[in-house]
Amino acid sequence: MQTPAPQLIARNLRRSFRMGPRRIEVLRGISMEVRRSEAVFLVGASGAGKTTLLYTLAGLERPEGGTVDFEGQRLYTGSSQAQAQIRNTQMGFVFQSYFLLPELTALENVMLPGMIGGSVRESAA
Repeated sequence: MQTPAPQLIARNLRRSFRMGPRRIEVLRGISMEVRRSEAVFLVGASGAGKTTLLYTLAGLERPEGGTVDFEGQRLYTGSSQAQAQIRNTQMGFVFQSYFLLPELTALENVMLPGMIGGSVRESAA
């Protein structure tokens, strides 16, 4: 049986932040592939770069170096509007500090972006 192509490919990601006069490297040459339906867990100490990596993989935070391909599309090469379109229609994850609407169920909170974009039908619920 043939292994499915990766849905997400990251190559040589680099990202750093300035703390006063110092530059702190958070992502140093991170490369990874994730296939559809594959579960990936990021574990590490506070400040290790887990959130920075997730934001970079999701097209929210531009890396200083390297590439991210999602579903065969290179992120960070198009307009910010095209980037948002990919994020809003093809990606999703729950942020560390999540903002859920308390009057909605968990399912309704997850479905909300699709309902706003018109891509979720009532029958899907």
